[in-house]
Amino acid sequence: MNGFGYQKKRGGKVRKLVLILMLPFIILVLYYTTYKLFLVPPPEVDGMDAFRLLPAEKTVTLHGRNLKSITVSITQDLKTRELLRDEPQTIESTYTIEMKPKALGLRDGPAVVTIEARSGILKKAEYKIDAMVDTVPPKLRVLDAPSTVSQGMGTVALLRAEGADSVFVRIGDGEPFKAYRLPEGPDSTYVVFFPVPVDTKTKAVFYAEARDRSGNRTVRTLPVKVKRKTFRRSSIRISDDFITRVIYPLFSETDPPAPAEAFLKVNEEWRQRDVRRLAEIGRESAPRMLWRGRFLQLKNSKVMAAYGDRRVYLYKGRPISRSVHLGYDLASVSNAPVEAANSGVVKFAGELGIYGNAVIIDHGLGLMSLYGHLSEILVEKGQEVKKGELIARTGSSGLAGGDHLHFGILVQGVEVSPLYWWDKRWIRANIGFIGSYSKRSSGKAR
Repeated sequence: MNGFGYQKKRGGKVRKLVLILMLPFIILVLYYTTYKLFLVPPPEVDGMDAFRLLPAEKTVTLHGRNLKSITVSITQDLKTRELLRDEPQTIESTYTIEMKPKALGLRDGPAVVTIEARSGILKKAEYKIDAMVDTVPPKLRVLDAPSTVSQGMGTVALLRAEGADSVFVRIGDGEPFKAYRLPEGPDSTYVVFFPVPVDTKTKAVFYAEARDRSGNRTVRTLPVKVKRKTFRRSSIRISDDFITRVIYPLFSETDPPAPAEAFLKVNEEWRQRDVRRLAEIGRESAPRMLWRGRFLQLKNSKVMAAYGDRRVYLYKGRPISRSVHLGYDLASVSNAPVEAANSGVVKFAGELGIYGNAVIIDHGLGLMSLYGHLSEILVEKGQEVKKGELIARTGSSGLAGGDHLHFGILVQGVEVSPLYWWDKRWIRANIGFIGSYSKRSSGKAR
């Protein structure tokens, strides 16, 4: 009896010991099960809206978090094609899906994309995206374009596009220059004013492009050849007196940089900043032509500096900086009246960095005129002005060594040579065709 009791007591201790040893494992299993069932974060998938419009080719990027598994498929006409299946081993995953609807056997029309994602036993999500397959590109034809352009010139082309949501011209892989639909002409006719920047290579290729809302595009090469232009070169001596009178007043801080450093900052860093500001201002323009005829030059003015002048700045006998002058400096008498070079709407009126007090007038279709270094501004933003109307007075504000007007022509935010726009024969020969095309009946683009 005692032996049996001893064995029973010993067996109880063993069971208790086993239970104690197993307790951490049991707790771990319970925690893991509870976590998988209830505490694991739900799956998250970003970038799904990219499936809503599917052109002939498109790259869709999905970002997933807390994924145990993910499946992506597309269904059309009761047929399902799997696009992705994965069981990632990381907390966050990125997937790139190359969509080519025709290769998948999809037709143009509606389809449904299904995304199924799991993060645990009970945590799952299913998303259904209504997609539209559209693989037909817009039609585009070049109606008129210049055969030869010069560096620093602004010019224009006429295009016909059908089924397009945006039409533009670009140089190589550069930024697009917006084309505007002609309000007086056929619905499919577009006009685009575009710049030939001063540094454009002679072998540059110009493209017209039309895109639809799905992302399909049609590209045509413009028959444009770039002619090299020779610009004047000059050296300008920078004195301590100039830096004290002109440069230092531009700084708001009480302890400005050393003279050479201050000039470098204004002439290079600030100049680039203000060029970007002009590009931003010139990005939005009235969708119609607000001007007529040639542009006016400042009355009784003498040209002090021309467009494209290459300048080297010398301080204490050595070159410290360079710049390209992107307008015309016109001098008359002090505080000379400045008239609007052509009709339009005041786009900007205020302080503009190295240009000082400045006015920018929007003439429509991406064409604007710039008036810098003013002593007095007599117009306000949004005000309509007529050609020849008094808008300001000349001065020496900004980076200017004396009283004069910096006059510039902006095409889609890029300064081009005003010389062409002062010439009525050039205007008639290069811009006049727009009116004749706007009156023609629409034709088929190809």
